[in-house]
Amino acid sequence: MKKRVVALLALTTMMLSACGTKTSMDIDYDVEDYVTLGDYKGLEVTLTEDYETTEDDILAAEEELIANTVPYIQTEDTVVSEDSIVNVDYVGTKDGEAFDGGSASSVNIDVAGNADADQGTSYIEGFTDGLVGAEVGTTVDSEVTFPEDYSATDLAGQTVTFTFTVNYVETAVTLDNITDDIVAANFSDYKTVDELYEGAKETAEESNEASKKSAIRSAVIDAVQEECKVNEFPEGLVEKRLEEYEDKFIATYITDGTSLEDYISTVYSMTLEDFESNITDSIESNLTVEMIFEAIAKEEGIELDEEGYDEYTQGLVEQAGVEQVADLFSIYGPNDAAGEEYLKKMYVCNKACDLCVDEASVTISIED
Repeated sequence: MKKRVVALLALTTMMLSACGTKTSMDIDYDVEDYVTLGDYKGLEVTLTEDYETTEDDILAAEEELIANTVPYIQTEDTVVSEDSIVNVDYVGTKDGEAFDGGSASSVNIDVAGNADADQGTSYIEGFTDGLVGAEVGTTVDSEVTFPEDYSATDLAGQTVTFTFTVNYVETAVTLDNITDDIVAANFSDYKTVDELYEGAKETAEESNEASKKSAIRSAVIDAVQEECKVNEFPEGLVEKRLEEYEDKFIATYITDGTSLEDYISTVYSMTLEDFESNITDSIESNLTVEMIFEAIAKEEGIELDEEGYDEYTQGLVEQAGVEQVADLFSIYGPNDAAGEEYLKKMYVCNKACDLCVDEASVTISIED
């Protein structure tokens, strides 16, 4: 299993500014002047779950493997019934002309639910009605009227024709009807139902172990904050991060020239003051954790090591779905230089957190 990268904290400091402009990373301070360290080693933390893998966990993982790989299989049914899952091609026409977005191929439709069987998204009312009673291999027409408030104004309130080609009737693959043949035909890693079960068991165990590690890490971070205190924040740091957050927010969400105040009022029904108060709370919460572990790292002589940093950032690359480490810099900083510096700081802080986690005493207490 690939090593999981566990974030030290939820990073809400989305930042954006022009190159050359002073950023929050340019605010220089000695962290020991702002943080009072307590006993951060040998902390006692308690988990309220044991994270043991149960049969239900395994079956749930097996069901997910099936749903992600082979949700439906073709049946020998020749007629579409009211509760069928059916694979079709369809073309929507208005006044004899196909309209944009009205055609699709090899779509799995839940007739009873009037929905896409894979995505779960609903169709307009009556879309699947014409399929009931249709024979496999035939083509059927169904007239449907779009609602008056339909988003595409050229179709709102209009009656159109959908022509369906019925490819085959399907059934959902479940734990009850899956066979060795189905597994062998659809899974590259498994050939039998028993092998699929063992694969699901491994997946469930890995997931539970990762959840346990994450829970321990969160509990240790909370415990460290009970023992160590940030007395105050460096002058201007919180304000600068708020400014950078707002710059990024505007660049991401407000592209039509609307003011931030008007956008926040319209979309979130809140004042700019309340919005900034909420973001400031998050920034201060993150900074508290960041500065405490920065101080621990300094106290313990923890420094950047290139090999570990490369592994850390590669994990972030995979999580973010970007191509290379350099692509992370604009995510974590207002410019590439600041983003790279911030990631290096976070790596060192994570190493300090690792030290506290490794030295912690963990007990499990489950209430009856």
